[in-house]
Amino acid sequence: MPQNMFIRTNPLYISLSDSEDKWTIERYCRENGIPLASPFPRPAFVDYGFWFARHAGVEFTSELAAAFSQAPNGWVITTQSGGCLTASRIVIATGLQHFSYIPDVLRSLPSNRVTHTFGQTGFDQFRGRSVAIVGSGQSAWEAAALLHRAGSDAELLFRREEVRFAGEDNAASGLRLIESAEQFYRQSIEEKTERWNTPRQGSVALFLKPYVEGKVKVTGSVEIVRADVHEDSKVHLILSNGETRLVDHVISATGYRMNLNLLPFLAPELRSTIHREPQPFQGYPLLNEHFECSVPGLYFAGPLASHTHGPAFGFIAGLRQACRSIIPHAAGLKNALRV
Repeated sequence: MPQNMFIRTNPLYISLSDSEDKWTIERYCRENGIPLASPFPRPAFVDYGFWFARHAGVEFTSELAAAFSQAPNGWVITTQSGGCLTASRIVIATGLQHFSYIPDVLRSLPSNRVTHTFGQTGFDQFRGRSVAIVGSGQSAWEAAALLHRAGSDAELLFRREEVRFAGEDNAASGLRLIESAEQFYRQSIEEKTERWNTPRQGSVALFLKPYVEGKVKVTGSVEIVRADVHEDSKVHLILSNGETRLVDHVISATGYRMNLNLLPFLAPELRSTIHREPQPFQGYPLLNEHFECSVPGLYFAGPLASHTHGPAFGFIAGLRQACRSIIPHAAGLKNALRV
């Protein structure tokens, strides 16, 4: 997420989860003299995460897991530096990392000419350069706002006829997510199927509107039908309406495609033992009510859990329910093994 952007969800619903609900974002703001305002600034939220870890006694490492394998009493995790950790249970909560989706028409471009909004934390490198942003959702408008602020000549390109702005207060939408986190798993198969077969209409937070409208060129009802690099290193885009664009860079704000097979630390033989959701959602693991997959002791939280447990788990609003489902179950199993 860009450094200078805001958290879209109302701050009432973005607290991290501890067993006694002691280390809430309300308490963090009160103790540090930070206004509990919506939208909430990203830098303050990141600082809250470190504050929470200190007070809740959460230990963490910045190392990435390179691989893990099953052992007689649990798991062995190998880090990218070659170190080893052991665990009796594993929760995979990698968020959206590894799942960025770039349309086929843009994939042939060199990596220094096209990037995805995921991981794009700064835009100063685009000052004085022309950039096409492909997409009409929240991340596209965030990128457009920050590109304009950085001094870039930016343009939004998207297929929709018009942009859909969020029509309700973000406190109401946050509450709906919390409620759905508790209810979705219990719904019937028919209700879940209807929910997932209904096209999702993403929206843009209203607070972004004044940062973009009248400042960034917005072109809707178009698709990119061809993209290549000219001899002058400019990216040449041919649009479905017959127009063309010459830009220095393309930013793809085109969402994510969840697929368990894209997790680099999961060995193929382990992936093959994880039961999946039925077609066409087989990229998601099939989970029980405790977020555990078919491999005992292996849990999934976050977006990879969102098909079994509902859309709330693609957001921080689902965190509390996930923790209260996973932790007692994992701890109970651990104690049972000791008997």
